[in-house]
Amino acid sequence: MTSLDIDMGNTRTKWRFGQSVGALPSPDLPDLKVEPGRVRVATVLRNRDVLAGTISHRFGVQPEFATTSAELAGVQCGYANPGRLGVDRWLAVVAAWRRSAGPVVVISVGTAATIDFVDANGLHEGGHIAPGLRLLRNALDRETAHVRPKGSIRPSTAPGADTEAAVSSGTFLMLLAFAEAAVKGYVARHGDGAEVFLTGGDADLLAEGLSVPVRCEPHLVLDGLEIALP
Repeated sequence: MTSLDIDMGNTRTKWRFGQSVGALPSPDLPDLKVEPGRVRVATVLRNRDVLAGTISHRFGVQPEFATTSAELAGVQCGYANPGRLGVDRWLAVVAAWRRSAGPVVVISVGTAATIDFVDANGLHEGGHIAPGLRLLRNALDRETAHVRPKGSIRPSTAPGADTEAAVSSGTFLMLLAFAEAAVKGYVARHGDGAEVFLTGGDADLLAEGLSVPVRCEPHLVLDGLEIALP
C-alpha cells in the first residue's frame, strides 16, 4: 500500500509518492495516475478540516495528520506545551536526530527560517525563528519607498552594484549570519560535534554561503512523517 506523503507549508506543498517527489504552490495537491492507499500529512495551515475534505474527495481516503508530541522515536520535545511547536519543525528534528550519531542542529529555510537543537540524548533544546529570504525582501518592498527587490537575482555575498543586487546580498548575509551565530552558540554551550542539517526550499542557497560543514536533506519533514505515522 503506497502512501502519499504531504508537507504543506505556507508557500509550497512538498509531496512524495513512492519514488516520485515534487513541489507545488500551497495548498495545491499533486495529480497522481494511481490512487494512494493512504495519505499522510504534515501542515502548519489552520484549515485542517477543509484540507481533509479536499484530500478525501480527491484521493478517496481519509488523510492522517501528524502532530507534535512530547516524545517521538527517542526525541523529547523541549517545549512545555508540545502543541506550540510547529509539526514541520518537530518532524524535521526527529528525522535528523535519527540519522545522526549525536547532537544535531537543524536549519530549515523557507518562508520562515528556523533553527532547532537536539542534544546527544535526544533532548530538543528549542530553537530560533526568523523571516526567510522572501519575507525579508517583501518587508523592504512594503516599508520603503524606493527599494524594489527582484526575486530573480541569485543571492550572493558580494556587494551589490545596484539596489536590487544590494537587497539580494544584504538579505542573504542576514540569513547567513543568523545561521552561523546559532551554530556557534550551540558549539559554545556544548562543544564541537553537532551535525548541521539543512532543509527547506532555500537550503541549497544557504549551503553555498555557510562556512560550517552542512548536510543538505531536502525532505526531512517527509522523512519525519514516515516515523510519526508508520
